[in-house]
Amino acid sequence: MSVNPPRKHLVLLGAGRAHMQVLGSLARQGSGHLAVTLVAPHPYYIERAMLAGYVAGDYALEQLRLPLDRLIERSGASFVPAHVIALDPDGRRVQLSSGDALPYDVLSINLEPALERERIEQAMPGARANALFTHPLETFVHLWPQLLALAGERALQVAVVGDGLPAVELALAVAHAVAAPHGSRVTLVAGSAPLLTDPSSALQRRLLARLKQSHITLLHDQCTGIASGVMQLASGATLACDAPLLATGGGTPGWLMQAGLLANDAGEPLVNERLQSDSHRQIFIVPDDAPAEVGPVLDANLRTAVGGGSFRKAPGEPPRLRIVSCGSGQAVAAWGPLGLEGREVWHWKDRRDRRQLAALFAV
Repeated sequence: MSVNPPRKHLVLLGAGRAHMQVLGSLARQGSGHLAVTLVAPHPYYIERAMLAGYVAGDYALEQLRLPLDRLIERSGASFVPAHVIALDPDGRRVQLSSGDALPYDVLSINLEPALERERIEQAMPGARANALFTHPLETFVHLWPQLLALAGERALQVAVVGDGLPAVELALAVAHAVAAPHGSRVTLVAGSAPLLTDPSSALQRRLLARLKQSHITLLHDQCTGIASGVMQLASGATLACDAPLLATGGGTPGWLMQAGLLANDAGEPLVNERLQSDSHRQIFIVPDDAPAEVGPVLDANLRTAVGGGSFRKAPGEPPRLRIVSCGSGQAVAAWGPLGLEGREVWHWKDRRDRRQLAALFAV
């Protein structure tokens, strides 16, 4: 009498792009003797590349927020709607907000950026009570229409807090969305450092010009507190603000920093070229800024971790081509010192984003 070997358990934490690619591969190729569980707070995937277009009014919510049920069913995976509370890498268990302790043989982590609200509240007292956080995306996309409706009733003073490309892109989209009919104004509170020093000079130059054209006030100051109708700044000044939007860079979730994985000085887990934790090789972590090409590599390496074989190296460098939506059906693209902008760039970005999103769910 033959005895079937016990099924290995692969747990996917987060409904990120790479995990959508893994589920799609499972749907097409099958899971074999592998049990798969996806853990995410909500049964939806939200395409971040289209978020600014949604804010600007270019997309309806259902165009960038897609239900996962069909993909999960066809992949043979199970779905657990929960948040992660803690990770025990030595015991190979994940503690969930549902109260369950989920065991795993192989674990993959692909989450949206984490905004640690307690840390933000310490740096900006009043943020939790008065600001609209851009993450989690599921909450933001449902609250944004309320702010838009308010801007339709009266002029608002909107402040976007953040110093990266997502904050600039959001500020441009918000300015386009709230300008009519009452002429709401947008301020970008971008910290004391020069804005966008990492991207190419062509992108920086063109986006600064776009901010000016959109009548967005750029403040090189730090938000230190938020109260009803006013924002406190590090310079000692105050900013009239009806609607503060926090688009600050996300970080590593607290539960992951406290899991005891080998980490750098900032507490972020160290990951090798295979996407594995340096200290716990059965744990895979997808960086937040990982390119789309990481998904197939992750899929192959998860299968190798379960069944054996050769690992693949993940793409090491982020793509040099950067495309940023500017609202009003315009976009800027830059490759090193070369740049293009205008309506045709937006149409190209739109076609690319729609095509990539459709490919994730083409099973």
